[in-house]
Amino acid sequence: MKEGVFLLAWFGNKKRAEGLVGLSITDQRIALAHITRKRDDVFLENCVRRGIADGSSARQQLADIVVEAGLAGAQCSCVLAPRDYNIYLVEAPQVADDEVSAAVRWKIKDLLDMPVDQAVIDVFALPEDAFQGRSKMVYAVAASRTSVEQLIDTVDRAGLDLQTIDIPELAMRNISSHVMDDRNGLAFVSLKESGSTMNVSRDGKLYLTRKINTLVGPDALLQDDWEMVRDRLALEIQRSLDYYESQMGQNPVSQIMIAPRLKDTESMMNSLGEALAAPVGVLDYAVELASPETITPETKGACMMAIGAALRVNLHEGRQ
Repeated sequence: MKEGVFLLAWFGNKKRAEGLVGLSITDQRIALAHITRKRDDVFLENCVRRGIADGSSARQQLADIVVEAGLAGAQCSCVLAPRDYNIYLVEAPQVADDEVSAAVRWKIKDLLDMPVDQAVIDVFALPEDAFQGRSKMVYAVAASRTSVEQLIDTVDRAGLDLQTIDIPELAMRNISSHVMDDRNGLAFVSLKESGSTMNVSRDGKLYLTRKINTLVGPDALLQDDWEMVRDRLALEIQRSLDYYESQMGQNPVSQIMIAPRLKDTESMMNSLGEALAAPVGVLDYAVELASPETITPETKGACMMAIGAALRVNLHEGRQ
């Protein structure tokens, strides 16, 4: 079983733009990134973040962006919004690879916040050495069938060729794998007020992903209780690293990297560095990813998930 989430295949003879379009859509905004590859060179051709105006629809806004950017017919990878899915770490059923998703569906049915027949469920496996001497585990992703169908319709009607629907955890993995050398293990943390995520990867493979419960707003360091909040945050990060080492039998990660923030990136890096044992740095993909000068670092930072989706290497990775 290979890794992938809700892989979709659409076939047609439309002339399409080269490369891959990454999309992240919420009720409030659309983020789009267009990446092309030539051999080992990766180039961010376009990057757009646009709010959805009152009285407008995501479908119409996206259609307008696609026309303006000349991307009609381009292949597309779309990232689910955090509220549209849940992820569970479960023991892998002892069944054939092509039966895992169906078996996991019934394994997690009592954990779902919706009837199991209204859920779209897929899985991606952990690396073979992730649970040395222990039961093999998989991540199960569950999303509302209605939400997924609406997303498919929005993207299709906007004129894009939808290939995959991913989750933020895998989009983050794509970014860290492209920018960083993670052969010795890497923790990548995205800190947001709406919900934070931590990945631990090695050799481009995702070993561990965790939601971080401690909320970290844009002005977190200015709060009177920041040191207490930071200590809780550091404890959550450290517990995840301990799990990676003790339960997965892996060597300690060589570095912890945080995603760029709107205005306090360096201060956040320094503050967390004081509370954690491993070195803390910034995964500055905005600098590493070549693009036209018209695309600002701020725009790249705001479009992280769309960029991560567009950095997916194998569109057919994980087909069941």
